[in-house]
This record gives sequence, structure tokens and C-alpha cells, in this order.
Amino acid sequence: MNVKFYLKEPAATYETWIYCLIRYNNQKVKVYTDRKINPRFWNIESQQVRQTTKFPNNPEYNTWLKDISAAVDKIELDWKKEHSHKKEVPPIPHYFLKESLRKYLTKLTKEEKSEIKSNSFWGYYDNFLNRIKNGTRTHLEKGTPLAPKTIFQFENLQRHLKNFEQRQKEQIGFENIDMRFYKKLVDYLTIDLDLAPNTIGKIITNLKVFLREAFEDEITANNVFTHRKFKSITSVSDTVYLTTDEIKELQKIDLSKELRLDRVRDMFVMSCYTSLRFGDLIKIQPEHIENGMIELTQNKTGNQVTIPLTGDVVKILEKYGNSLNKISNQKYNDYLYEVCKKCDILGKEVTINKIKGGKKITILKPKYEFISSHTARRSFATNEYKAGDLSVGEIMAITGHKTEKSFYRYIREKQKDTAIRIKQKFAERELKQAELTMHLKAV
Repeated sequence: MNVKFYLKEPAATYETWIYCLIRYNNQKVKVYTDRKINPRFWNIESQQVRQTTKFPNNPEYNTWLKDISAAVDKIELDWKKEHSHKKEVPPIPHYFLKESLRKYLTKLTKEEKSEIKSNSFWGYYDNFLNRIKNGTRTHLEKGTPLAPKTIFQFENLQRHLKNFEQRQKEQIGFENIDMRFYKKLVDYLTIDLDLAPNTIGKIITNLKVFLREAFEDEITANNVFTHRKFKSITSVSDTVYLTTDEIKELQKIDLSKELRLDRVRDMFVMSCYTSLRFGDLIKIQPEHIENGMIELTQNKTGNQVTIPLTGDVVKILEKYGNSLNKISNQKYNDYLYEVCKKCDILGKEVTINKIKGGKKITILKPKYEFISSHTARRSFATNEYKAGDLSVGEIMAITGHKTEKSFYRYIREKQKDTAIRIKQKFAERELKQAELTMHLKAV
């Protein structure tokens, strides 16, 4: 096996992650380590830390790199021993190699386990948070450091659990997390905090991630998180999308004297025609555009997508030199609200049904009140699905959805709309049958 080390951003002027690249049997396995370094201290040719007094930890780092290479060799050796009884040793699956190295990089020492056990639930949670913040605990599938949004969600989980602990006047420990605990926590999040089902579902999902990690690290033997009723709550949210006619009307608004709104309107329309998330939209550069297509890696999923460009999108990109200036998500949504409010067709009141505090509520407001950056992505999926020109698989290739189940959550088509489409297909079928019958009679 060929083991090499590289930097995530070798041209950066700040600290960047060191990752390990393993080549074998025409395969490549990339695993991020738990350490960063400023590129000026890194020797690209030797793939080691430079020997300089400005970075006194270089001997430790270089020894650590050698240990990782040795760990890869051991993984390969153990694999060969395990399969030595076979006539031919099968090659190591890339996912096995990646997971084995990830476990080596993130494993806890005996001292850490002992300290955590003495501190119990909150001791392990503090350690868990520290590891995901400093990059030691990486994404389980990708091997990359967790996104800031994900770290925030685990901090948010800690806050909710601390407040729940105070409300119950009972300290949380691994030993008292059972189905009774689960039901009380869900009631607290639903009734006391008045949170939406999907928000509660995300909190429970992250709690299960944490409990599974503690179980796998042998901090606790409690595996209640595997119980079929210890589940994450979800509900299909009733949200809006923009029809193709509404998008066209939005494009017609004269914003030549309000350039900040003009740019946001163009970005939103482009998103409606490409399904790009806000985070992907603002990172577009000329190098991402080639042969009438946008090719980039999605921030959220890490998936590579290739999106064909319509004439409207090409015009928008040419207007800004194939590069959209960055803007915060908050400002983007604030300006988008101003833009949509100027569009008469979006002033029509619509009804939205939501579940809050365990109760179904109905909200009646102008449509522009419900529009946000994510509405564009939902609009693309729904409009293309209703048009019927593309298959679901083709639409998913652009949106980046991995499963049809997750894709259909995006579709905002009412039952009546579905019935009308089916009725049209029935009529087309009957017309074809009638034409065929007439043709046979004529023959």
C-alpha cells in the first residue's frame, strides 16, 4: 500500500487539515486526520513537517505521521492473517480500510476512558464535543471534519438536555436513559418548548448518535437507543414553492435602481432553475462552469453534481462574470423578502398547516411571507416533476438526492394536482386507443 500525506488547502495562509491518501489495487482511500498545520511549515516533497524552530512540534508531528503509516501496514497485515486460510487473499474493501483507520485516529486511550467513566454522562459529552470541535471525531462516512452547523446542533442538544435535567430535578446518567426518559424528553420538547416535530426529530437523532458512540466506546452498556420506539419524530412540513409563472413574474420586476435586491433576485431565480442550495450558489466561480454546465461538489452532502444551464441561467452568470458575490444567509433572506414583496402575484394569501406544540395550526398569510432561500430548491424539484419531461432519476441527478424517499419530501404537489395529471394521462391513453381502433377498422 502506498501511503501519502497532503494538506486540504496547500495554498492557504492559515492552518489547514492534514489528510492521508492510500493507493492500492487501483483504489484511493482518503481519510482526514485530527490535526492541522500552516502550509508554510509543510514540506510538499517529503510530505512531512519542516525542521524549523518556528514549529517546535515538528519531531512529534513527523513521528505521528510515521505511526499512521505503520497503522495502515498493520491493518493490511491483520487482513491477510484473517484471510490466510483462503486460496487467494481478497483485496481490502476501501470502506473497511477507511473505517479501520478512522477508528485508529479517533480511539480513546485507557486513561481517557477511565476519566470519562468517572465523570459519567456529562464527562463523556464534554469529551465528545471537544473531539468534534477540534476535528478528532470526524464524519463517520466521509472521514472529514464535521461542519460548523453540525457542531452547533450537538451544542444545542447539550443545552436542551441541561435544561431538561433542571426541569426534571434529576441528573442525567447513562443508567437512567430508558423509554420513560425518552417519552418525558419528547413531551418536554413538544409541550414545554413548543418545538416543531422535525426539530424534535433532529434532536433525538443527534442524541442517538451520541448514545451509540458511548456504547461503541464501551463507556456504557446501555443500548436503549436501538429500541424501535426510541425513534426520531418526523412530519412532512406544509411549505410553499414558486410556480414557473411566478418565477417569470419575479424576473420581470425592475430593480435597476436597487442593485442589492437585483443581485439577490438573480441569485434566487438561478437557484430556482438549478436547484442549488444557498451555500453552493455563493461559491460558484468561473472554473465551475464548462460546456454549458455547472460542475461542483455540494457543501452539505459532499456529492459531485453536474447541472445543465438554461438560457436564463447563462444570462445571469454572464451578468456577474460567472461569479456571484458572497452574502450572508441572513441578509440574503432579508433582501429576498423585500424582492418578493414587490411581486404582486406573490401577495396572494395562502394557507399553511403546521404542527406545533403537538397541535395542528393553520396560518394564513401572503405567499411572500413564506419564501426563503430554500424555496428555490423546492421549486425546481416540484416544477420539473410536474412538467413530466424528466424522470425522477434525472431530476435527482441534478438535486443530488440519494433516495426517492428523500426526493419526494421536496415535492409540493397537492392531491388534486396529482389527480388532474393522472386524468390527462388517462385521456391521452384513451385517445391513442381510439386512434388505433380507427386505424384497424380502416385496414
